[in-house]
This record gives sequence, structure tokens and C-alpha cells, in this order.
Amino acid sequence: SFLFGTMHMTDPRVTALPPAARAAFDVSSTVVIETTDVLDQGKMMAALAQKPELMMFTDQTTLLSLLSPEDRKVVEEGLAARGIAVASVAKMKPWMLASMVALPACEFARKAAGAPVLDVKLAKEAEAAGKSLRGLETAADQLGAMATLPMEFHIRGLVETLKLGDRVDDVIESMISLYVKGEVGMIWPLFRVVLPNGGVEDGYTAFEEVMVTARNKTMAAEAEPILAEGGAFVAVGALHLPGKEGIIELLRKAGYTVTPAS
Repeated sequence: SFLFGTMHMTDPRVTALPPAARAAFDVSSTVVIETTDVLDQGKMMAALAQKPELMMFTDQTTLLSLLSPEDRKVVEEGLAARGIAVASVAKMKPWMLASMVALPACEFARKAAGAPVLDVKLAKEAEAAGKSLRGLETAADQLGAMATLPMEFHIRGLVETLKLGDRVDDVIESMISLYVKGEVGMIWPLFRVVLPNGGVEDGYTAFEEVMVTARNKTMAAEAEPILAEGGAFVAVGALHLPGKEGIIELLRKAGYTVTPAS
């Protein structure tokens, strides 16, 4: 079986598999991604609608009510620069909005034109080739984990992202450069340098624990019975692979031999 780190983007440099990964994908009988929910947006949104609190404020809270006057100005101006009316996102949870503003215009344009992110592209190729397709978690699992993090952390992250302005393009370009060179272990340090923590270092620690480390353990455990069947191509976000608590080391601790394919 094979383990491959993805980047959830449509950029052609990302979606073009390296030769070793392409060869591994082609010979696999089963393809595994983080969640198969992303293949049917309508079905996924219907499922998430059962838990609206994961995406929207369901009480009297609004995004602006959580902001200081200074941060409110940053958010209003930042959204206006992107053509987003504050009133249209007033009830949106900050992590949902942050995911919208953290991408450059070219990425939005490709998505609008129907270009799939790498994970979805692999899943669709798998289905077309008659391979078995499996997922390791659900979209609700992912948003549920995000929702457990301190609201202050999410607010600061949104504000700092909007403060970047056009420089968000530079951040994404740096991420892509690191990714295509295989230096995925440098992406998290990049985030810490580019996005000031605004005094919520504990929030970053919590984010790493909840969104990376804890999910690593879940995904490794879910992948084991699939790996036991053999012939699997497991594709998960590259940030989940490196480190002492990354999926690579977790699988080694479980008794698997994990070696580079190229």
C-alpha cells in the first residue's frame, strides 16, 4: 500500500502527481481520502444542515458582535476589498469565513470553473477506474473539531488573514513551493511566522492538537483495516504526515514498515 500527502487546492502544480505517486495510484485497487463527503456537495451540505451550529451562529451572536472596534474596521475593509458584503456573512462562523478569504483570486476562479482540488480529483479518477473508494472521517467530524477551538483563536486568525491583504497570494505560493519540493514539514512553521498569534499562542497549540494530532490518530486507526487488505493508496493532507505524532510514525508504531517511494 501507499501513503501520499495532498494539498487541498486546484493549482495544476499540486494536482499533477509526481511519477512515483502516479505509478502507485495506478496499481492500487483501493483509494482512500480524508472524507468522501466532498464528492457530493449537495449531500454534504444537507448533512451539515443537521448541525447548523457548525457553520453559523444560531443565537443572537453575530460576527461583528465579537470584534473590537479596531478589528471590526479590519474585517469590514478586508471583506469589502474582496467584494463581500458584511451583512451577507454576519451569521457565519469565523472559521467558515476564514476558509473563504484565505485563498487567492486565481484559486477561486479555478474552483468556479469546476476545477477539483487534488483530493477530489484523485477520488473521481478512482471511481472512473473502478477502484474502491473509502473515507477516513466525515465533513461533520472536521467542522466539529474546528468548533471545539477557542472562539478568540478563530477571530484572531480571521483578522490576521484579512490584514495580509494581497500578501495571502505570497503565503499560498510559499506553501505550494514547499509542497512540490516535498518539504511539507516546513508548512506549519510558515504559518506561525506569517500569521502573528495575537497573544493566543495557546490557541495555536490547541489547533495543532485538535486539527492535526488528534485527527492523525483517528485517520491512522481508520486506515489500518484498509491497509490490512493491501493495495491501498491513502491520500490525506500532507500536514498529517510528518512529526513524531504524524501518520507515518503512528503506522510505524503499529508495526508497518514505511519507506519513501522515490
